Amino acid sequence: MNKIYDDNLYNESQKERFLQRQNANTKEAYSRVLRRASAIEKRLGMDLYDFNLNEIKQVLLLLQSTKLATVKSTGSIIQNYIRWAIEQDLRKDNINPLDAVSGNEFFVQFVDDNNPTLFSEEDIGNVVDGCLNFQDKAIVQAIFEGVMGKENSELLNMKMEHITQIRENDEMRYKIMLFNDGRKGREIREIAISDYLYNILRIANKEERYVKNNGVLKPNIKTDSRELIDNDYIVRSAVTSKMKQNLDEPTTKYLVQSRLTKIAEWYNLPQLTVTNLRNSGMLKMARELYIKHGKLEKEEYNIICEHYNVGKQPDGSYAHSKYKVGFLNMESLSLIYDIGI
Repeated sequence: MNKIYDDNLYNESQKERFLQRQNANTKEAYSRVLRRASAIEKRLGMDLYDFNLNEIKQVLLLLQSTKLATVKSTGSIIQNYIRWAIEQDLRKDNINPLDAVSGNEFFVQFVDDNNPTLFSEEDIGNVVDGCLNFQDKAIVQAIFEGVMGKENSELLNMKMEHITQIRENDEMRYKIMLFNDGRKGREIREIAISDYLYNILRIANKEERYVKNNGVLKPNIKTDSRELIDNDYIVRSAVTSKMKQNLDEPTTKYLVQSRLTKIAEWYNLPQLTVTNLRNSGMLKMARELYIKHGKLEKEEYNIICEHYNVGKQPDGSYAHSKYKVGFLNMESLSLIYDIGI
């Protein structure tokens, strides 16, 4: 689902020269690897034939391959390309970094046996668009835009009365007041949300019934929907749900996980969790800030952490190193959004 490489070749004339040497059976496989490598080539500003071993590792990581054989095959293609470049006197030196690699030990580190944990804005948009219930759309999009809180309390406490429209830089924007019920009591904060999320919340707030299983029903099901609790909270339980909700209280924290688990099943996305949704939203904000400021440094990290309410220290500063190392970096922007190349 994620875009991880370009359709274009970097230094195309040289790549085409190399590809012309391949037979019909191997040319397509070689071309595919070289196209994938183009993302790293553009970012580093050099052709693959001049890569050292660490730079080659970046290409192999970009594959997100689940099979050792595929990783080894890709390594062999890169090795052959560098070997050809040396013969053509293109490489800066006559050393092929992959000639020193033998066996499976080097390649096994690039086998990705996990499902993707980061999703692009387009990925999330496809999920939201496919949800029949606006109650479900609201959960996915709100978390993606930074509404979470301890045990999902910010999400569960949402009401339409908490949303205000403001003028910002000559544009009308929406802001929502959020209520996070933490260990030290209730924390109140306010963040901007998109028009898209506002309209989802507005419609979800008016929904009276919840359609079962996203409209895909089994023949023996007696009713295709359930009545929703009638109160002022946007995210609500069904009247007949096992997750009981009083008229004057938000629904249980388990409702969000239950609905999100079902959404993940419908789309065969087992890693579509609250945390991964939030992290994906943080990366999307990083993309926006990088485009706006031309950098991704302390100032940008602080803005992201403040909006998503993570990493805040007692002195008011933000500790963002674990997010930077884990996923909030140029490598992830290149992988998910093809930015920073």
